[in-house]
Amino acid sequence: MNDRTIYTINARGNMFLEVTKEYFSLDDEVMHSEINGMFNELIKILNSKGINYKSLKSCLTPKYDRKEIGLIFDSSKIESNWYGYEVFEKLIPLFNKDSSHSILCGDYIGDNELQNELFFRFYSQIKQTNEFKYQHSTQFFIVYINNLSENMFNKLISDLTDYQPFIGFFDLTNQSFMKSYLSTILANSFIKNNRTIILEHEDDRDNSENVNLISYPFEKSGYEVKSLQGIYYGVFLSYKIEREVFEGFESDTDFSLNSISPIVSKIKEIEIEENKFEYLKTVKKGKLKKANLIAYSKKELTQLIQKKIKSNYIYNMTDLKTHNIFKFDILIELLNTMDEIVKITIGFEYKSENGKLRLITLY
Repeated sequence: MNDRTIYTINARGNMFLEVTKEYFSLDDEVMHSEINGMFNELIKILNSKGINYKSLKSCLTPKYDRKEIGLIFDSSKIESNWYGYEVFEKLIPLFNKDSSHSILCGDYIGDNELQNELFFRFYSQIKQTNEFKYQHSTQFFIVYINNLSENMFNKLISDLTDYQPFIGFFDLTNQSFMKSYLSTILANSFIKNNRTIILEHEDDRDNSENVNLISYPFEKSGYEVKSLQGIYYGVFLSYKIEREVFEGFESDTDFSLNSISPIVSKIKEIEIEENKFEYLKTVKKGKLKKANLIAYSKKELTQLIQKKIKSNYIYNMTDLKTHNIFKFDILIELLNTMDEIVKITIGFEYKSENGKLRLITLY
């Protein structure tokens, strides 16, 4: 049996798995089989379109050393009602042809009682590039892009500065109110995987077809469009902007764990073996020093990780069948004594029978 890794599962913004489990009263063992059956089908579909699932890792999982941006466009400065098309007509040619990203977008929406808060938060985080007049939150169209190098990040801003509807950006690399809020309102639009654009199409359309349902001018810039049914795209190819696990969204973690284990237990305890702790204090000394953790005792480090474990979603869910080990990664942020944000990726073994996590690595 081959080892397998599922980079991400979206049960946070996609209700398919939760509805299926509740409607048919399925237990964890059956759901494990169903999730993996869907994943097997996804791999077949991608392979039939010449897409290697492994090539999507960089745009489906968060990276401690990559940047994220929210490009802000004032739709009141665009004459067309289809301002999304106008924005992407300008933006698509600016992408590096050999890079991979998940792109989400949407209006800066919010109920009337939130408008004062949204106004304040907007001005507190925007890096302005062009003049604009704030009238209502919904006038702003935001495009989120992940997996950017420092150079890509700066070049996008520079290339868009002369485009008057582009009024600024949010640096979404680190946790903030804006990053968390946008994670609740932006929708997955497409994946740019080098010179291929991956989109979803209707569930009643055959997966042998490739359709550009959103009609953005990808082909005009030399990209090839591939599409698949939304049921597969939504669960396995939808990037989740990082945020803490809000009450009511815990099932996202449960389904992610269920993808690698037929038994799902709530995470109760973090385990760091003595030899592993000594390894971290020596081999990973530089990372611990940078994060101001070098003086932590094993108990203190365990307590910190326990506290941070709910600060984000899990990814890289791996079933090491040859060793009968289930493992996954999580990315946490820490503020050191120099007020620098340090990101640490931690790999855990998941012991599903008792809800224990054994720390495997940290970097």
